Amino acid sequence: MKRVISIILCTVLVFCTVAPCVTANQENIPSFDWDGNPIIFIQGYSGPILIRDRGLETEEQIWGINAKDLIKKLASNLPGLISGLAKYHNGDTEPFVEKFREFSAELVDDISMMPDGSSKYNVVSYPTYVEEASVKYINEEKDGDYLPMTEGELIEAMAQTVPEDKIFIFNTDWRRSQIVNCEHLDEFIDSVLKYTGAKQVDIYALSHGGQLTATYLYYHGTNGKIDNVVMNSPAVRGTSLLMELLGDKPINFNLKELLHFGGVMLGTELDIRWATELLPAEFLNSLVKTVFNEVLLPHAIYFGSAWDFMDIETYTALRDVYLDPIENAAIIERADKMHFDCMANIDKGLKAAQAAGVNISIIAGYGTQMGTGKMVDSDYIIDTVSTTGAAAAPYGTTFAQKPKIYGGCTNEAHNHMSPTQAVDASGAYLPENTWFVYGLCHTQAKWDKYVLPLILELLLTDNIKDVHTDERYPQFDLSQCPLDGVYAKFTDSPSGTFTQDSTTLLIRNLSDNHKLTITAVTLNGEPLRTGEIIIDSGEEATVPCIPASDGKPQEITITFQRRGGFLSNEYSRTIYFSAA
Repeated sequence: MKRVISIILCTVLVFCTVAPCVTANQENIPSFDWDGNPIIFIQGYSGPILIRDRGLETEEQIWGINAKDLIKKLASNLPGLISGLAKYHNGDTEPFVEKFREFSAELVDDISMMPDGSSKYNVVSYPTYVEEASVKYINEEKDGDYLPMTEGELIEAMAQTVPEDKIFIFNTDWRRSQIVNCEHLDEFIDSVLKYTGAKQVDIYALSHGGQLTATYLYYHGTNGKIDNVVMNSPAVRGTSLLMELLGDKPINFNLKELLHFGGVMLGTELDIRWATELLPAEFLNSLVKTVFNEVLLPHAIYFGSAWDFMDIETYTALRDVYLDPIENAAIIERADKMHFDCMANIDKGLKAAQAAGVNISIIAGYGTQMGTGKMVDSDYIIDTVSTTGAAAAPYGTTFAQKPKIYGGCTNEAHNHMSPTQAVDASGAYLPENTWFVYGLCHTQAKWDKYVLPLILELLLTDNIKDVHTDERYPQFDLSQCPLDGVYAKFTDSPSGTFTQDSTTLLIRNLSDNHKLTITAVTLNGEPLRTGEIIIDSGEEATVPCIPASDGKPQEITITFQRRGGFLSNEYSRTIYFSAA
């Protein structure tokens, strides 16, 4: 039975990142004094819709995950996949690889690229034209079908302040190099300005879209067309996740983090980290790497975007392994420019755009191990260092002392060290304009009670100039999505800090659906005398708590149970505080 459950769970995990998400709670989102600029929304890697043979009888949507169709297709292939997994588990890898290749054959062929980096088929992104790219058009003419799947709730929140005909969805061909895509973006910005009569636009960009936006700012950021830019979890200098899959070393998933990430991606408060014991780790690691290398890699090596996701060192090492200098010359030319020009100097490019008047903000998750098990600080998908340019200690460790400042902020009055003592933002690309959220999973800002209003205020207004402007939004704070369970702060201090006079800890139940029972609270490993505390959904309770007087960072662990939920196991969350 354990083997059967393990195999089914592995099947689910292979596809969990494309599952639909529940709607975020929009009730407590404030309205803002909107600056009047049209908004351009730029999606992540898996979001943009691709259409083959647009305008012809053979027109077909080939990319843009439809959860219902995917589930239907998965269901029809599930017996074969599970059978293949069972044989894989016994050492025979070929049946599953072949079944997975069969399952994905049509999709993989449709999105294939030629050796020069051009599309194998006649493919365009959708919306293609500015007239069909507004949220108003998509809702009225397409029943909302082409709104971004992963961040649609964020657009709903924007639309509480900004008219839908002033919010535009920019989709580009995610397979191509960002060198090509940033020119496409420049053309789209021009079309939005002409269409709306506006002088400037604001940009919200997510993940791969954040890398595109950073590239655009590097090459075009001084052209005066942009006012506010918010990059959420941007893959500015790529991610080591892809590098780990491409490399010859085995991967080693942190299964607890994988299951937590899967729960967040599913948009549920169900914490399934208990299933770690059922999952054969070595089997899962081997499975993912085999599928990637044997089924997906032969196609992905012609994606310019795949090379953009590598750091300079890895790109230099793998370019001559996978790419032919003659057959793939066009791919190499663009990838060289991306790495040795843009990536190598991205901090200078962002600061030049900033000096030209662009208000740039970066929001990054940190404090989570990389999905492939590499010991780097990340938001599970993208390294903290790649996203922000900050210095980060290896995952699970801290800086023994403050690292040497290597650029950026040299103001000794500014504390750019995280409460965890694991991230120093003083040398980030933009140290005064980068926010770090501990425990925030990649792309999940849409239902985070701290991040969502921060994004909206940064994007729609000019109220927040930097990380020192508003104590509601300190540079380092905690993720506050329902699956996190609890949030805590000292009542007399901004979030994530304490003072010599701090005496009371406020604990908030983040759940939208369940009561929580707080069973224990510890301060620096020592238990506080609290007894059981029951907190209703969305409510708060206080606990007497006096930090140590030495001014060192404090560590508080809250142990809790969800009441009324399925499989109400006991969980804990550790929260770090710095001296104010």
